[in-house]
Amino acid sequence: MTLIPTRAFWISTHRYLGLATLGFLTVAAVTGCLLCFRGPLDAALNPDLFKAAPGLARIDPVAAVQAFQAGHPEVGVLSFPLHPPAGGNIVVTVFPRGGAAVGSEQAFLDGRSGRLVGLRAVKPGWDRRELMEGIYTLHFTLLAGTFGRWFMGVVALGWLIGAIVGVYLTVPARRPYLRPWLKAWTIRFKSRLPRFMLDLHQASSLWLIIGVLALAGTSVCLNFFSEMFEPAMMAMSPAKPSPFDSHARPAPQPPRISFAEALDAGVAHARATGSTWRPAALYAAPDMNLYEVMFTKSGIVNYSGLGPVTDYFSAANGRFVYEDSPYADSLGRKMTRALYPIHTGQVIGPAGIAFIFVTGLQTVELCLTGLYVWWKRRPPRVALRRANRAAARSGT
Repeated sequence: MTLIPTRAFWISTHRYLGLATLGFLTVAAVTGCLLCFRGPLDAALNPDLFKAAPGLARIDPVAAVQAFQAGHPEVGVLSFPLHPPAGGNIVVTVFPRGGAAVGSEQAFLDGRSGRLVGLRAVKPGWDRRELMEGIYTLHFTLLAGTFGRWFMGVVALGWLIGAIVGVYLTVPARRPYLRPWLKAWTIRFKSRLPRFMLDLHQASSLWLIIGVLALAGTSVCLNFFSEMFEPAMMAMSPAKPSPFDSHARPAPQPPRISFAEALDAGVAHARATGSTWRPAALYAAPDMNLYEVMFTKSGIVNYSGLGPVTDYFSAANGRFVYEDSPYADSLGRKMTRALYPIHTGQVIGPAGIAFIFVTGLQTVELCLTGLYVWWKRRPPRVALRRANRAAARSGT
């Protein structure tokens, strides 16, 4: 018996991995396509929360948030953007303070007047308030928590292996290789439906194989991030030390400086270090007695390249504490930070997001055409197996 797998073995591997992952992969692909436009879709579903009132000049987000804090002592502010979209409101992440039971994690301040226009709990659901969070959770965990995340990681691994095997199966088994293989990249539109569907399945998998491998590979790593990927990367190439390495946390203290003072400290530090990046968002880390100033090239929160750079400042006196910059860190840190930008396509901006969207649509097409090809070819395979079993019985 040969130890080298035959082509028939790899065909079976591709077939059964495809069948095993098909349903879950379709769900992931459809939800992933929707998540490419998560922000605009959420705003379209909830214009009362996201759309600013007309007629007034835009308010400074820092001033609006500080006024909101003063008028609502029952909540604390965790984060908000410094440059909301034109005509949009300021989305503030909040938490209950002093034992208050707020029941909401987001507050929406009018982008022109600064008044509170609504609150929202961040949880998966199927009404317009919670739909996009529901789609995200379905995409990542199938609404099944940690077990669902692990399960989808296994599905992604099956997808990755199946895609690699599928590309291998397009290569001719005998010489010459190149000219016959080039035919696998073409679709014969005048062929009968079974042949057309096979051509479409093969050619589209080759056209977008880079996107498929990027999505499948980053999916595996993201779903097993804390369990496998991050520990492996940090073991091979540790990140520079940070205040978050210690499990001990300081006793929380009321901040002595405001968000505005934290922003001033961030801007001053950026100037002193020669950075040309603009502040994009402000964060509070009350469990560490810190403020965070996020910087991006555009001043808009995004994950182009390896994502934003975040500077940390003491909430007691505004002193600089630490800079989280993957661009100036170890290879392991770069690898961990690259996952999300690559998976979402934001690594190269809008063009990357469009590419990921098209790859998601193509993944749905591969599932459908693969199912059709399996269904059309199954009867001959079943008949052949039955004939072989009958011949074996008659031979005995």
